[in-house]
Amino acid sequence: MTLLEVSDLTVTYRSRSGDVPAVRGVSLSVERGGSLGLAGESGCGKSTIAGAILRLLPPGTGVTGDILLDGDDVLAMNPGQLRAVRWTKTAIVFQGALHALNPVQRIARQISEPMLLHQTQPTKRSAATRVHELLEQVGLPPDRAGAYPHQLSGGQRQRVLIAMALACDPDLLIADEPTTALDVMVQAQVLQLLGSLRVERGLSMIFITHDLSVLTDVCDHLAVMYAGRIVEEGPSGTVFTDPQHPYTGALAAAFPTIGDPASRMRPAGLGGDPPDPAHLPTGCPFHPRCPVAEDRCATTDVRLTPIGGGIGGGLGADADGVRDRLAACVLVGST
Repeated sequence: MTLLEVSDLTVTYRSRSGDVPAVRGVSLSVERGGSLGLAGESGCGKSTIAGAILRLLPPGTGVTGDILLDGDDVLAMNPGQLRAVRWTKTAIVFQGALHALNPVQRIARQISEPMLLHQTQPTKRSAATRVHELLEQVGLPPDRAGAYPHQLSGGQRQRVLIAMALACDPDLLIADEPTTALDVMVQAQVLQLLGSLRVERGLSMIFITHDLSVLTDVCDHLAVMYAGRIVEEGPSGTVFTDPQHPYTGALAAAFPTIGDPASRMRPAGLGGDPPDPAHLPTGCPFHPRCPVAEDRCATTDVRLTPIGGGIGGGLGADADGVRDRLAACVLVGST
């Protein structure tokens, strides 16, 4: 059963110099208990999609399309309905824990606040008991409930954010680059924690990052974004090991093979920078950086096209659970 369905989502920021298209016609879905990874370089629209799902975008931002959460239209909700959905239906773990947490409030108060607001715990005493349970679930000793954010390490603060997001037992958890500022060992611990919590609680999850290797560990399905669009989607392991879009191939090749000195001495990468959303190139927006671009790529726009079979549970599976892999173009250079 589909929990979240996003159809033809377009998000346009308003600026003094003109409109900036951040998301351009994105469609995706997340099944109950399923996990979707959104990958791509900074500025491709990943976090904007998360903000649109929770209605956290700046006032005046243009949003069109459909966002259905458990069948309810998020974009049509009034403020009261929206408050009821946040925390209880869907919650988010932000990238910068130190900036997301209130520096002058103790951890216990910040975790218990959504529970008391949504009355999932009837009294402060029961909320305090629940806070201790959540801290234990995310691997923190309950006595840290009395600490302030600055008294915790980066990994501990990130675990506090996860505990806050789980406070009201949401159906959908959005993790927006939750491990970017952490060292490798702590990153692995947080990823393991998210994976185990997802299984134990039956959570649906959207995991946003620029690291393809991370997504293959925690997500069933993967969507790669570039210049505000999804350029490839499919089962995460298949997309990582057998990329079809040149951009996906460049992202996958950026990771050296452990134990292979040759790959360390010849690091792969992608030249240039992502395009400015306010001044996108004509044709395929990736063609100025594409290693297999043809002349027609400069004038012909490309959209997602089925390229092969895959077993569903991820993005928009049909009634039989089968979904073709999709890519905007393939590595041989056809568009």
